Amino acid sequence: MSRAPHRAAAVVKQLRAARTRAAVIRAAAVEMDRGGYAGTSLVRICAAAGISLGALTFHFPAKNALADELQARGSAMTRAAVTQVLALPASPLRLARAVLLAVARLLEAQAEVRAAARLTRERPREAADWTAAWLPELRRLIQQARNEGQLSHSVDPESVTVLAASLVTGVDAQLRLRAHAGPDPGAEAPTDAIGRLAELWDIVLYGASATGPPRSERSEHD
Repeated sequence: MSRAPHRAAAVVKQLRAARTRAAVIRAAAVEMDRGGYAGTSLVRICAAAGISLGALTFHFPAKNALADELQARGSAMTRAAVTQVLALPASPLRLARAVLLAVARLLEAQAEVRAAARLTRERPREAADWTAAWLPELRRLIQQARNEGQLSHSVDPESVTVLAASLVTGVDAQLRLRAHAGPDPGAEAPTDAIGRLAELWDIVLYGASATGPPRSERSEHD
């Protein structure tokens, strides 16, 4: 007796399970990006995915397992993008800028990455740290730029790294608001968050003042 029908049924079952799992992850990413860990229920994710609670818990028995998966996925996507940037032939400061923009573009385009960023802040010791996918490389590039004379010796590389991370946090919040805000016909066109980040980073590197700090401030740091 041929086993082909049984194999075909098994394949169909596996494909159906894979589609269900993917739908759960997509819905969870959007909902946890919007409401955070505490503000998102499994019931709400089920409604968004169009599946039963039983189907969801077959793949993820608890909300924390689903959040863990989102943090791991968002981190993996970000790490892959950063790896591509680091392969480019450019100076450390140019690579640092490219890393920041690559991370920002992922935040703009991928709910999984925004969810991973938010969940990392809300569950800092529970699962994969999303910032670990890009911040250490950014820190290394900025330190390398200092070592190669691209940064002033009066500038602390760690301060530049902290400021860059703060810029990413601001862009993340702006993009999340844009992703989930309802349509407002009377609102102004949204600002280009990626372009604004690039502009702010250039200000960080090259300064906004044409004259430098006042003499009184210079003397305080002499």
